[in-house]
Amino acid sequence: MALRRQLCLCVLLLPLLPLVLAFLASPVAALPAENCYETVMRVPKWCAGEFIVALFAKKRHWISRPCCNRLVCVRELACYSVLQSYCVPQAWQDNCF
Repeated sequence: MALRRQLCLCVLLLPLLPLVLAFLASPVAALPAENCYETVMRVPKWCAGEFIVALFAKKRHWISRPCCNRLVCVRELACYSVLQSYCVPQAWQDNCF
């Protein structure tokens, strides 16, 4: 009886597997646990908006170099991998003041 119940449960949940896999493969799922909150809060609104648009855009959306400079200078360690995905490499070479 218990085996039959488990089998029915598996059959009912099997169609949800592609949805779970699609969610896990999405770029939003790759965000760090802190979600770059400090980085977004410590840059001007125009730059924070550009960063958020880049994160949630369907296509690759690069962040402008002036905005990347500001984002990188916040130095939030949890956010570096995200910034590397959306900022051009030259943005990492500028000095922070």
